[in-house]
Amino acid sequence: MINETTQMQDWSRERLADPADDLYYAVLFSPQSQRDNVRAIAALFVELEATVTRFRDMHVARTKLAWWRDEIERLAAGNAAHPVTRVLAGATPATAGTALGDLITGMELILLEGPATDLATARMQAERGGARLAGVLDALFARGNPPGGPRMELGVAIGLVRQLDRPVLDATARKEVALTARDMLSSLHATAATAPAPLAVLAALAWRTATGRKTGRRRSDPARTYTAWRAARRHLPRKMSRIRA
Repeated sequence: MINETTQMQDWSRERLADPADDLYYAVLFSPQSQRDNVRAIAALFVELEATVTRFRDMHVARTKLAWWRDEIERLAAGNAAHPVTRVLAGATPATAGTALGDLITGMELILLEGPATDLATARMQAERGGARLAGVLDALFARGNPPGGPRMELGVAIGLVRQLDRPVLDATARKEVALTARDMLSSLHATAATAPAPLAVLAALAWRTATGRKTGRRRSDPARTYTAWRAARRHLPRKMSRIRA
């Protein structure tokens, strides 16, 4: 198990090396007892997200997603092969495994649709990406959430913010996406405050980005680190609950 954990950490570290990615802080401030699982899920999400947004060869991208779908099925059957899924096999509830399958399906749909260039498409892809990531994290912390519930909406807002730096969005679309995410996060303030720590951290940092706070790319960005640390302790930015559409 120690070797598997080390292999998982090495694989995950490559995908979570960018401190500008909010998932870096979601892992950093997760409870120690669940940190390896959160790290594995976050790294897997980054891998899947990169597959559907960066691969120019559709066949290669489809092949990678198909392999991960098979691997999630092996995880459910108790025969996981990848270091990440082997670590998850030790402590992941069955509901989280089901949610991981839903995430793969969502990524397959995003790949078929192509880049989001407007608010409507961006929201649809956030529902298939960020919302399903929220579902996995929610299930991991034994807080099952039906589709369309408030924590899934929180994931949609987080997913919208993750699309803001994509070059396919023009200035107008980027502004619309940011404003929509901002208002969603504000209305879901209470939900974020009671969500599992990784989701609370992602919500707080997404709100910073959606409201135009500067995002540093240094590993030691004091403002973002402090925001994430407080969010993990259920203290979200005060202004987050005051913004209204």
